[in-house]
Amino acid sequence: MKIFGFHDDSGCGDWRIKRPLGELAKHGHDVRIECGWTEEARGYPIIVGQRMDKHDALPIWRRLKITSRLVYEIDDDVFTVDPVNAMAHRVYSKPVPQDTVIHAAQVADLVTVTTEPLADVMRVHNPNVAVLPNCVPAEIFDLQRPRRDRLVVGWSGGASHAADMHMVAGQVRRFLRHHPNVELHLLGTDYSETIGHPARFTRWIKDPMTYYRAFDFDIGLAPLTGTVFDTSKSHAKALEYSALGIPVLASDVPAYRDFVIDGVTGYLIRREHEWYKRLRELANDEAMRTEMGAKAREHARNWDISRGWKLWEQAYEGLL
Repeated sequence: MKIFGFHDDSGCGDWRIKRPLGELAKHGHDVRIECGWTEEARGYPIIVGQRMDKHDALPIWRRLKITSRLVYEIDDDVFTVDPVNAMAHRVYSKPVPQDTVIHAAQVADLVTVTTEPLADVMRVHNPNVAVLPNCVPAEIFDLQRPRRDRLVVGWSGGASHAADMHMVAGQVRRFLRHHPNVELHLLGTDYSETIGHPARFTRWIKDPMTYYRAFDFDIGLAPLTGTVFDTSKSHAKALEYSALGIPVLASDVPAYRDFVIDGVTGYLIRREHEWYKRLRELANDEAMRTEMGAKAREHARNWDISRGWKLWEQAYEGLL
């Protein structure tokens, strides 16, 4: 197949365009990947556009439909963005970006998404939707996490998680105060003020493998408040932790419920006090952390892109 994919140069662009299409290229497909659309796209029978939401792009998108099969890729429910996610809410709470997403999806021959709940959202606008789950790069399974003298509890993520971090702040702060030899490491966004405790902070790292090398966590946190927006999210954060052999403490919400094996690869947290309880248990039991981390890593191999790329191939071949 000959495929052109354009992305928005974000972390999502890596997960949804660069990583899977790069794997397709390794397996003999003629692939070009660009940040944004270029004129060269016109020569490709399949064109994949990631989360296009600019109204000015719609005339180009419609014209490309004349000679190419179009795939609209989206990985979030942009129609239910929470106000606490201020930057995204300012964009997607307005009619024009929402209408642009709807129209771009309607014009497309195929819409690809990360989860089944998000597929239900998008099927309202286009019945031809394929669920292509997020996958991690194969190289992540060869990485050995950096080890620190102190136990490290970690979290990674962007600036849209203020409510999630506020939800667990009290229990995490309580745990850290009772365990002064444990270090908190925040990667991507600094929520130390929200938690109310000092933390080591690492800024967002654009290169994925360099980013993964910064994960020195012994325990990974994955809180979600469980909003309507959260319902369509994927288990990407827990998948990253697991692929690195890190046991995860995750909210018992749809995004994580079908991924985290409770009590085996980590814990699903249902009540507020359980954040403290499970942190304390794991912090005091190195053997448990090691066993859970090993099982988590093995479980995560099911989402290795060197296996998962075939789902993208199958979805795109269906267009031809």
